[in-house]
Amino acid sequence: MYRSPPGASRKDYVSVLHIFYLLIFFSYANSWSFASIENAYPKPTLKPDEVVRIQLLAMKNNDTSDLGIKITFRFASPANKLVTGPLERFIRLVKNPSYNPLLNHLDADFLDLKINEKIAVQDVIITSSKGKRIGFRFRLSLQQSPDYRNCWMTDAVMLFKVPEVSA
Repeated sequence: MYRSPPGASRKDYVSVLHIFYLLIFFSYANSWSFASIENAYPKPTLKPDEVVRIQLLAMKNNDTSDLGIKITFRFASPANKLVTGPLERFIRLVKNPSYNPLLNHLDADFLDLKINEKIAVQDVIITSSKGKRIGFRFRLSLQQSPDYRNCWMTDAVMLFKVPEVSA
C-alpha cells in the first residue's frame, strides 16, 4: 500500500512520476547511438541540429575504416562536396590538423541553434581526445535539388575561438 511522505499527497507523487517518465522518454527520443546512424542519410524530417548531432556522433566513433567520416560526408551538401569531395579527399581534409580534433572527441556542447529561413548555424564546442576545447561552427542549408529536397545539409564547418574561462 502506498503511503505519502509527510506533507505530500498521492497526487504529488503521481505528478513527480509523470515528470520523471517524460524526462526519460525525451532523453531517449533525442539521443542517437552509433548503431542507429550507420544507415543514416539526409531526409526532410531531420532538423539542422539533428544533422550536426549525427555528424558529430559519427566522427566521435570513427574507426580504422573511416566509417564515421563516410557517414559525415553523406550529410555534406552538394555545394560542399564540389569543394571538399570526392570522399577520399574529404577523408584527408577531416584528418588534417584543423578538423582532426573532431575525430574520436570526448564530448560536444551544443550552443543555441540559429535558423534564418533556409540557412542554419549550429555552434558546438567539442572536447578533443586530448582534452582541448575547440569551437566548430556548422553552416547548413535547406536543399532544393530533387535528390535532397527539404533536407538540411552541411555547407561548411569553421573553427571559432572558445573564450577561456577563468576560475
